[in-house]
Amino acid sequence: MTVEIVGFQGEPGEWDTKIDESPHGTIFHRWDWLKITERHTGTRLYPMMGMKDGICIGLYPLFFQKNGLFNMVYSPPPRTALFYLGPVLMDTENQKQDKKETIYVEFQNSINEFIEKQLKGDYILISLSPTLLDPRPFSWSGYMVEPHYDYVADLTCGADVLLQMLDKKQRQNLNRAKKRGFTVELGGRKEFDAILDLMDIRYAQQAKIVTASRDYFSDLYNAFQNELKIFVAKSEGEIMTGSIDFQYKHVHYSWIGSPKPKIPISPSPNDLVMWESVQHAIDQGCTAYVTMSAAGNKRLHSYYAAKFNPALKIRFSAKKTSLLAGMLENGYTGIVKPLRGKVGQILRR
Repeated sequence: MTVEIVGFQGEPGEWDTKIDESPHGTIFHRWDWLKITERHTGTRLYPMMGMKDGICIGLYPLFFQKNGLFNMVYSPPPRTALFYLGPVLMDTENQKQDKKETIYVEFQNSINEFIEKQLKGDYILISLSPTLLDPRPFSWSGYMVEPHYDYVADLTCGADVLLQMLDKKQRQNLNRAKKRGFTVELGGRKEFDAILDLMDIRYAQQAKIVTASRDYFSDLYNAFQNELKIFVAKSEGEIMTGSIDFQYKHVHYSWIGSPKPKIPISPSPNDLVMWESVQHAIDQGCTAYVTMSAAGNKRLHSYYAAKFNPALKIRFSAKKTSLLAGMLENGYTGIVKPLRGKVGQILRR
């Protein structure tokens, strides 16, 4: 019997329990985060569930949006500061590898059929959870698979060992920042809003637009303030920069923030923010520190988070488009987007 796809009809708590129990579940998969995303993106959430022999074998949140002539299917939607979502398979630790792969392939094939026949998707973009490291079922069904990278530091060795992993200059910068009177504090709603304000300023300086709305972030704060960790660097009581992080399943995630201060400062207070958040994560019993989407694909690019000697971890996204949707996307990325960038450069002069 193949995997049957049905819409989830249970209570939100039931969904969250399955997400928490799955090795592939993330905070982004939790019910409140999904519903907030739906409300602020003009999409419709399809919380799908895979059933095999009467047993739930996985969950799969899909977001649908009609965009002109095209039916768009996302997991997650763009412009939401969500780096991944996609399928969540139930814990199959006691199953043999061939059984795991069979269920996974059947699940994805059934979802593909739902997207094709029910949603009639012209453009499908799925970003997989970092723990779901097998993108082959997508490749086998015609998706284009692309790698992405996060930096992950092992915290189990303790703060003293991690500090010694930093090169001499980085340790000196941390000491210099403290001598200059920089302090890092754990904040709440006021500090959360202040970081978003600084991000707005930084984006404006770069002629960019913050695409996720302030109301979206506000609702996320209200729903997840127990999981969110707000760090701010201060000088003489003024917030210079900060980071909005969260903790989930004993892992600390550096999520958004770390804008450059309004006035250039050396050493950067962002170094101190990150180091203090690492120490906080250790004190909270976290086993890993993830700097989300901090490592890109561009060759010879220097990535700030690499200073803290983390491991490089891969994850995947998968995309499938109709011929026309693909042609229009290529036109946008190859012509329109570069042109907008040049206009932005002219405006900044």
